[in-house]
Amino acid sequence: MGRDGEEQAAFGPAGMHRLSDAARALDGVESRIQNAATDLFRDGAAGLSDQCRVQIAQLMRGMITAIEDELRIRVCEALPDDAPPELHAALGSARVQIAMPLLERTDLLREADLVAATLRRVDEHRLALALGRDSPFHVAELSQRLLDLGDQAVSEALMALLVAESRRYDQFGDPALARTDLPSGPHRRLLWAVAAALRHYMIRQHGIAEGRADLLLADAVSGLLTEHEDEDTLEGRAEALADLLWHRKLIDDALLLGALEEGWLALFTAAVAKRAGIDAAGVWSMLLEPSGMMLGTILRAINCDRTTAVTILWRVATAEAVPEEVVIERADAFDALTVREAAEAVLIWRLDPNYRRAVLEIGESGRRR
Repeated sequence: MGRDGEEQAAFGPAGMHRLSDAARALDGVESRIQNAATDLFRDGAAGLSDQCRVQIAQLMRGMITAIEDELRIRVCEALPDDAPPELHAALGSARVQIAMPLLERTDLLREADLVAATLRRVDEHRLALALGRDSPFHVAELSQRLLDLGDQAVSEALMALLVAESRRYDQFGDPALARTDLPSGPHRRLLWAVAAALRHYMIRQHGIAEGRADLLLADAVSGLLTEHEDEDTLEGRAEALADLLWHRKLIDDALLLGALEEGWLALFTAAVAKRAGIDAAGVWSMLLEPSGMMLGTILRAINCDRTTAVTILWRVATAEAVPEEVVIERADAFDALTVREAAEAVLIWRLDPNYRRAVLEIGESGRRR
């Protein structure tokens, strides 16, 4: 069959049905993020568990407090000599939060990519604990195997990942999220949101001129922005290690299973992404996709061995407290797929989200006729 014939087969009725199913699965992931954003600061909201909602709110407050403290220090250092002494005193005191009470009244903390980043950290923490990774100092067999390779580049990338992994925990073992672990988009927006809250306070409470406040805060934010590097985030470090392992042909089924079972979820998603040719964020979405079917689909698409794939499906389902009969259904769905069918279904996860939504909407309108 020629290339045109192959494309027609891939995008015929069966292919488009699989694309629509994949679009619907990804839409479920996005809906969960949207519901989380809506429920975030609502007591008794039904969309999130109380623990999840509290942990996300704690991560938000922790990041905002840290950003506010850093901006206060920079602004204090740059204040002119004629600035009101009470402004120096107020900015120099950490006893009263300025930004959080103001931001909670807005939608600035409910932006999808910011909520997605905090929700991912909470989900990652929960899954890692369920898989047996109970601390950043967990001794992992996989990391030792990688160190035993004697490859300096791999060892350095692994140690950088271990450092990034340690930032996932606070001093009490709860999930933590440093602002520098945020993706660049939400990181930038959060910095400016906190700066805007400080601006409001400086002008309203201390009568500082608007222009002066703007310049002081712009300089402070610019200084923090220069410290952020996507490569130094947890996900960035995991992708860097996965890239090295991929080029050394070391991302086999055993590595995937080891990464998952030892709670190295960022490395697991990055490694699967390398084999599938999609981004790691897409694989993470499949891992947490509500129906649980897309994880089996991506594993079939990368031609993962059945024993390994079913073990991964079982481990994730067990961590999520999924009933045994549902796990069997997911294994049966894996068996029913061919590698080509799975690759077709995964294709949409590489494409523009506007296209994905259009596929979903058109498919739904066809069913309604």
